[in-house]
Amino acid sequence: MAARKKKDNAKTAQGGARKGTVISVLHEISKAVVRTKDVSALLKEVLDILHSQLNLTRGTVTLRNGDVLVIRASHGLSDEERRRGVYRLGEGVTGQVALKKAPRIVPDISASPDFLNRTMSREMKSRTAFLCVPIMNRGNLLGTLSIDREDPTEYGLKRDLKLLETIANIIAEAVSVLYLEMSENEKLNMENRELKQRIEQELLPENAIGYCASMMKVYELIEKAGESDAHVLIRGEPGTGKDFAMRAIANSPKWKGRPLCVLDCSAMRDQLLDAALFGTAAPETKGMLESADGGIVYLDAMGLIGQPLQVKLLKYMESGTYKKSGSDKEFSSRARIIASTGGDLEKRMREGVIRPDFYYQITTFTIAMPPLRERRRDISALAKFFLQKHSKLRGKKVSAISTGAMNMLCAYHWPSNVRELENCIERAVIISAAPVISESDLPPSLQTPQSTNTSKLKTEGNIDFEKMVSEFEREIIVEVLAANGGNAAAAARQLSVSRRILNYKIAKLGVKPKTFKFAKGGE
Repeated sequence: MAARKKKDNAKTAQGGARKGTVISVLHEISKAVVRTKDVSALLKEVLDILHSQLNLTRGTVTLRNGDVLVIRASHGLSDEERRRGVYRLGEGVTGQVALKKAPRIVPDISASPDFLNRTMSREMKSRTAFLCVPIMNRGNLLGTLSIDREDPTEYGLKRDLKLLETIANIIAEAVSVLYLEMSENEKLNMENRELKQRIEQELLPENAIGYCASMMKVYELIEKAGESDAHVLIRGEPGTGKDFAMRAIANSPKWKGRPLCVLDCSAMRDQLLDAALFGTAAPETKGMLESADGGIVYLDAMGLIGQPLQVKLLKYMESGTYKKSGSDKEFSSRARIIASTGGDLEKRMREGVIRPDFYYQITTFTIAMPPLRERRRDISALAKFFLQKHSKLRGKKVSAISTGAMNMLCAYHWPSNVRELENCIERAVIISAAPVISESDLPPSLQTPQSTNTSKLKTEGNIDFEKMVSEFEREIIVEVLAANGGNAAAAARQLSVSRRILNYKIAKLGVKPKTFKFAKGGE
């Protein structure tokens, strides 16, 4: 009788202790929910509390992303194990709990055929229980909360499941914030992907090569220019593709088939430009504004025109009217001006070469073409395009560029931009004796020390950097000492270093200044 009473007292004490632990867990988690604003940090803290208070071995919180559950927080899992924890709705125990929105206990995962151990974090031979509950908010499934238990009792599992359901209810509101944030991010990412796809499919002009960010902005401006009647200025270094941008606008649906007149302002004096653009009264001649009425007049290199011509062009762009050379009669035209320049208009305006009113009018709608050095990811695509073009034009079966040659193309700084790249590929196609362009087919300006066998890195193995630097220093010091007849003080001044530093280097490198005593005089 006494023994039984003692046993009952022990059970009561154990139950009381357990109840106290549960209350402590719920209290700590409630405080964390109120205190922690970062939901990801909150989920991690909840699992840490369960580990410290209830001694769980592993725990995870998954969030639903469409028809997939991904682990968003965990305890006892490595980063790699957490990344592997992805489940479809209805897949494995976690997927079944999410699909049916009902909790589940797996008393022994080693004896459960539908426990996947997707994270590969458990020893399936040991007796481990798995408890999983759905996280719900207003009837919507957000994800799941699960824990592992080592060698549990049946009563203990049922008790832990109820606790887990209570915790899921407590954190549901906070998890819903994270769930909505994740959904919004996914929606935003999808919109960005759709926008990028639309730009690539709809904004990409005919024969356009390149998808770098700077060129995508150019394509977007070209599309807007093609839809409007505004005058346009295309700016960029020589060879960046200003003519391409003009042709892309001219070939847009609104402007395709309309008149197009091109005037190279760099090759003519202002008097001839005036006559070509506006026409003359005696003899009566048509100017480009008249010939291209309703279409486009392209002024290439317009930054070189003088101020009198700037005044006439400014008046036309503002009013649509002009006077022919030698006439007081006003004419009108609906021709659109597209101009291009590679010059520094701002500097020319400060110097008084460009009128400010003309500058502000001509730069209203500007498209800036990026230099090739700022769009290196496009070099490979451009090179392959030019290879195909010039192989076909030359009737040669050159169909590829070697890896070494492509590396040289991508590393070069391209001072003359896309035009220089095309000339380079054309030359390589002409001189290539093989179906693949190699390093030796490229111009000397692109040749590297390795490709010309002049590299100081002669070895294929590891390089002794300190030794190479020492040898280079020695060569410099020897050359300067020889030039100064072995005078170390004069050599130090020429090298812009102190005498003390030079003497230290001389001693370290084993150089003997006396050897060069008569070198300067040639004796």
